[in-house]
Amino acid sequence: MSDEQLMERIVAGNIEALGILFERHKQSLFAFLCRFMHDQTLAEDVLAETFFRLYDRRRTYRQECKFTTWLYTIAHHLAIDQLKSARRQEQLMEQMLHDTPTTMDDQGQIALERAEFSHLVRSAVHGLPVEQRAVIILRVYHDLSYREIADIIGANEETVRVRAHRARQTLKQTLGAVIEEDPCGR
Repeated sequence: MSDEQLMERIVAGNIEALGILFERHKQSLFAFLCRFMHDQTLAEDVLAETFFRLYDRRRTYRQECKFTTWLYTIAHHLAIDQLKSARRQEQLMEQMLHDTPTTMDDQGQIALERAEFSHLVRSAVHGLPVEQRAVIILRVYHDLSYREIADIIGANEETVRVRAHRARQTLKQTLGAVIEEDPCGR
């Protein structure tokens, strides 16, 4: 049964069809959210909220739209909202901890984490502006076309191409020295 057929059942109030869609898409959507948000706990929250929102807004789904585009659009918007909220909380926490000195143990742990190549790549991607980060994650990790990405983020295809190009340039600048020094050639 296709996603679109399941959505017809969901619109009619069939909650079991929602469970099928959840099982079908939870892994890829969760992977997108983890990469986009850089926080597994927040990604889990947004994943659940995405499917709650899908059910609440089931009557707004248009059959002519590709289901996954609609699903990822919901998740993308929720993730942006959650990141904004988390960033505000983080700023408050930083303010409270501003006068607390860090110990050598903390600095050593941070240095160790930053030495891992994969962590550096994730950090570089996370450091991209939100618009560029979404494009890179959807393009590279989920292999979506520029057209699909444009539909998900609500931009035109040329804008998506420009954001992808700028993101790649930024990543090359950020990771250039690290890639040259990586002995494993990752």
